[in-house]
Amino acid sequence: MKNAIFQYTVYALMTLSVMACNDFLEVDPDNVYNEESVLERPKRAEGILLNAYLGLPSSVEFSDVATDDAVSNLPTNSYRRAANGEWSASYDPFSRWSNAYDNIAYLNIFLDHIVNEVEWAPSNEWQTAEYRKRLAGEAYGLRAFYYWQLLQAHAGIGVSGQLLGVPMIRSADIDRNTLLPRNPYEECVRWVMADIDSAVAFLPDIYADAPTNDPQKSDMDAVYGARYKNRMNARIAKMIRARVLLQAASPAFNPNDDKTKWAAAADAAAEVIDAAGGLGALNGSRLTYYLDAASPEHLWRKDPENIRAWETTHFPPSFFGNGRLNPSQNLIDAFPAANGYPITDAAHSGYNPADPYEGRDARLKRWIIHHGLIFKTIAVNTIDDMNDGVGKVAEKSTRTGYYIRKLMNENVKLDPGAGVSQNHVMTLMRQTEAFLIYAEAANRAWGPDGAGTHSYSAREVIAGIRSTAGIATDPYLASLTDQQDMETLIRNERRLELCFENARFWDIRRWNDPSALTATVYGTSDGGKTFFSVESRNYQPHMIYGPIPYTEMMKELEQNKGW
Repeated sequence: MKNAIFQYTVYALMTLSVMACNDFLEVDPDNVYNEESVLERPKRAEGILLNAYLGLPSSVEFSDVATDDAVSNLPTNSYRRAANGEWSASYDPFSRWSNAYDNIAYLNIFLDHIVNEVEWAPSNEWQTAEYRKRLAGEAYGLRAFYYWQLLQAHAGIGVSGQLLGVPMIRSADIDRNTLLPRNPYEECVRWVMADIDSAVAFLPDIYADAPTNDPQKSDMDAVYGARYKNRMNARIAKMIRARVLLQAASPAFNPNDDKTKWAAAADAAAEVIDAAGGLGALNGSRLTYYLDAASPEHLWRKDPENIRAWETTHFPPSFFGNGRLNPSQNLIDAFPAANGYPITDAAHSGYNPADPYEGRDARLKRWIIHHGLIFKTIAVNTIDDMNDGVGKVAEKSTRTGYYIRKLMNENVKLDPGAGVSQNHVMTLMRQTEAFLIYAEAANRAWGPDGAGTHSYSAREVIAGIRSTAGIATDPYLASLTDQQDMETLIRNERRLELCFENARFWDIRRWNDPSALTATVYGTSDGGKTFFSVESRNYQPHMIYGPIPYTEMMKELEQNKGW
């Protein structure tokens, strides 16, 4: 069986080192390694682990176009097709099944047959022992990440009426094609927590070079130095814990509203927040984290890439882009007035329907291009411009009256024959999400002003988020005393802060929110003064939970209800 594991893939050991921290792996002419050749050569052995890093998201997933936050102007966009009724067990652009299980297989091989068998630093016993701990910790953390993705996309109420997770394959000696039943959801969560506990026990909180006067600096830097900064660390593992526990506490997975689950999620998020410095870690620079690879907002990121593909996809057509993602009027209306009041509060917000973009939350102009906004020194005209106007150019112009600005680098130029690329940072996790998890969970566990064992409440966290976003005084937040009203605000803040970051599609499902699930998407053709229906959402109630893939269902794996 041990030899059989090396037959999983020929290219596992052809992997290039990732995260800018290792050399290229050596590859034999026939590209096939046996067990002995792997175990005797540390770089080849580490290749099994590094291959699991390649399954991490390589670009931004704009699943927002399958929600009430945006649409796509490309008819063949997979998320648009799913939202318009094509989502099924055999057509599932949200699926994580194959990618996650492929990478879990690598990690199981590494943990069961590699990490403790290799002399990672043959001439240095201390380094070998520490490498074993660290590399095992990375594998446990990555396995937790992939199981979190599986639970997010595929956990749900099965046809049996039970809340189910996914098959937990935790051994390299189990063929993934073997029919294994879906484990109960709670059991899956416990297994993921066990992996995270192992990761946290074995990994440093962050990777950093030792002080110059440290007598063990050479050894410490070799194993735990800054060269590994984009690899799995304990703080990332803790963030995965917070994400999993938030899902487990949410209405779709916690129908009896067990407060202990909310408290556990809040505690997990607080660990991440405290490690970053508490409420003081919130500052205005986080709003443009995607332009600064050194921003502390990056809890986990990939190396910067000098590209212009994102802008080619999303810049307005007058800037030679394809304008693919079009924010909705629904999302625009979710941004409050500059004084923090919802624009629906006519008595306090000061919202002027005749001048709808002025006097608003500063994040609106920062993250969304609306009619009249100065973009790259030019006022964008979404009303009657022959390129940027609503529906002017098929499959290029906006369908809603808006274009995305967030995540774009405005120094990119797409002019024919004079294109200029810029650095882009693919962020896998960011710090503000931990604050949002804490606020949501703490409010449900202890109310708006409760703090459990921590030194800050949900209200204080939301105050920090809103003040650093530009809402200097916040009488609206101060006026909220009801837990439900606070939850409505927290959910809205999460919607705004994480817009276009592959969050809302999953949020409205874990919230079991049918109204958001099926909300019609609206747009404007006159600069936000009047609105029209752009796209309906063709979701059914059972789609709160995603499907088990059709191929797995044909193997008699229990499907979620309705699919």
